[in-house]
Amino acid sequence: MPKIYIAANVERKPEIKKMLAGVLPWLRKRASIAPVDHDWSRDLSGVKADLMLVFGGDGSILSVARRLNGNPVPVFGVNMGTLGFLAETSPSELKKILPAVLRGNYVLTKRMMLKISVLDGFEQMRGETETRACCAGGAGEFLALNDAVVLRQPMASMMSVDVRVSGEPIARYKGDGLIVSTATGSTGYSLSAGGPILSERLKAMIVTPICPHTLANRPIVLDGGEHLEICPETRSASPVDLVMDGQISCRLASGTPVRIERAEQEFTLASAGKKGRYEIIRDKLHWAGWVKA
Repeated sequence: MPKIYIAANVERKPEIKKMLAGVLPWLRKRASIAPVDHDWSRDLSGVKADLMLVFGGDGSILSVARRLNGNPVPVFGVNMGTLGFLAETSPSELKKILPAVLRGNYVLTKRMMLKISVLDGFEQMRGETETRACCAGGAGEFLALNDAVVLRQPMASMMSVDVRVSGEPIARYKGDGLIVSTATGSTGYSLSAGGPILSERLKAMIVTPICPHTLANRPIVLDGGEHLEICPETRSASPVDLVMDGQISCRLASGTPVRIERAEQEFTLASAGKKGRYEIIRDKLHWAGWVKA
């Protein structure tokens, strides 16, 4: 029988506990189940399993991806959230879809992750335990699956962000901030700020300004082999926030340089293969594109 590791975000979604009570007896007849992991700060880099089931939303999978820290265990998400781009299987579909998945009938995609290095002058705000667990490089280094975002604080003056690509200056963005996104994160914050949708298989980075103060500023798509150096500054020298995957946050002194590049670690996502990415986008985002039946 396959060995299954289960991560369940019970603390944020109490309804998962009731669902697991009904699913686990059925699942134990079909697989060897490790004790259910309710600890959302645990280091998962040493977990050994044939498959990891994550009960939660896309945010739960983002957290798991960072804590795996490159561990290639395939992750299959059961969507207990709202959108479900990464966790595409609903609880009502689980018993119908999972038998085939447990036999190995699933589609794997390797997802690029970002390594974010704060070079000096930062203060940890949130996610400190998780950061120590999933960022082996030490203080000031972080992983992200979706994006890294620099933001001005609500009452601060306008921010400018100098951007260099592999050492070459490309732009100084003035506005509320800047998003650096992976293809996986292209349907998240970057899309809301006017960025493009990328195939999840692309090893690429999207640079998307947030509320830029000139119409000439547009998103840029870069090859994943490039590295970015960004330096956010505010006119009043007030600090700015650096947020990874919307879950880990640091406060940076104005003028603190940040390096963003493709991480050595990748995330392995398992899908039942029943829905295409663009079908999911049409369903979840009510995309205006039309497909002939």
